[in-house]
Amino acid sequence: MATPPPRGDAPAGEPFRAPPERDDLELAQVIEAARAAHESGDLDAVTEIVEEALEAGDIETVSAALAALRPPDRADVFEELDLDQQSLVIVELDEEEAAEILEELEDEDRAELAGHLDPADLAPILDEMDPDEAADILGDLTPEQAELALAAMDDAAEADVRELLAYSDESAGGLMTSEFVALHADETVAQSIDRLRQAGPDSEATYYLYVVDADARLAGIIGLREMIVADPATPIRDLMSTDVIHVEATADQEDAARLMARYYLMALPAVDANGRLVGVITHDDLVGVLQEEATEDMFGLVGLDVEESPYDSVARSVRLRLPWMVANLGMQLMLVTVLKSFEPLFSHVAVLAVLYPLVTGNGGNIGAQTTTLMVRSMALGEIDRTRRLRLLLKEAAVGLSIGMSIGLLAGVVAMAYTGRSDLALRIAVVMVLAMALNLAAGGLAGVLVPLTLRRLGFDPAIASSVLVTSVTDTLGALFFLGLYVWLP
Repeated sequence: MATPPPRGDAPAGEPFRAPPERDDLELAQVIEAARAAHESGDLDAVTEIVEEALEAGDIETVSAALAALRPPDRADVFEELDLDQQSLVIVELDEEEAAEILEELEDEDRAELAGHLDPADLAPILDEMDPDEAADILGDLTPEQAELALAAMDDAAEADVRELLAYSDESAGGLMTSEFVALHADETVAQSIDRLRQAGPDSEATYYLYVVDADARLAGIIGLREMIVADPATPIRDLMSTDVIHVEATADQEDAARLMARYYLMALPAVDANGRLVGVITHDDLVGVLQEEATEDMFGLVGLDVEESPYDSVARSVRLRLPWMVANLGMQLMLVTVLKSFEPLFSHVAVLAVLYPLVTGNGGNIGAQTTTLMVRSMALGEIDRTRRLRLLLKEAAVGLSIGMSIGLLAGVVAMAYTGRSDLALRIAVVMVLAMALNLAAGGLAGVLVPLTLRRLGFDPAIASSVLVTSVTDTLGALFFLGLYVWLP
């Protein structure tokens, strides 16, 4: 085991001071204090107990305090420690407890911690984790670190994890676990129940029991209740259903998530190209995928990088956001070009410069609404290719109708702001027409931009909103100023 870094006031290079002796009564008091703080929701008090114990070099108290918490709360307290403290604590805990903490940490935090540990210390913890969780951690390490940790793992655990590492993080195989029990179609109910008893599968692995044939190909599915009430001598083949919803392990994880959400599945079997059962995706993995995809779509709509955090440094946030803002500046130059061409008009009718943002702003709003609706529907697979024209016409009609309604109100505002009776009616009419046209254009752009991005092979969530807003800003100014010039 690697030598832990010095803590407290000990100078660098000095050994970690020995913990004070504690009797069972003192430990019981620590556990009771931690449990009381936990029940009251005061995790800060538990964090104080842990930090004070670390300063005193008392790992036994740290372990007792953390053990008094539920796994998610344990992880929250653990995250409050700095990286050196985390590294010290995790290697001193029981491997099973350490594995539970790692599984509950955010992906970025556990990757950082795992990369900070000696591979020889990390390996026993990975042995206690579900293979899919261990594979996720190793996938975030450098190839050298991952290989060293794998080499130090238990042989059986290493084999399971290596199999999962062959799949992309974005694939169904990257979500599945290889820990499952497969029944055999030619077995009897009694034989299958004996197999289950011997395997002792986790509770999450027994929502459904999958059946394979002699070549390990997925052949059917059976419920535990059906097995319990059946004659013990009945072959599984006679009880199973052959209509099994499944996914290929190489398919995109969004496809797996959509299948599970559509059919309300608690688990989904994954097969290889030959139909062999290679893993099972459980509902908790689905929740993680949906959260990730929702975050990606939300960030992408406004040009944010999904890797950015509120706690990032100023330099990192600037580096992640600046490219999008430069691209947005380039698109806004279209609007500047339109305004430049109408510059002489502003010197004669200055009120137009005050009023045109009403048209561009509302066009951007309707475009953003349509874009959000489209991106969500596309992510859920709700967009039918055969009805795209109908969708375009519908959103254009919605934009036109809202534009006429808002345009009438804006026309009244325009008349009040004009201050010149000879121009008031003309500007009001222009406002109504420009608003209607731009909101219709916003509806069309909100449909066409995401569809076009997907056709070109890009994620439709990426910058769709920015592109649509640029379109409606440019067209809004062109409609409003152009109509004023061209109308008699």
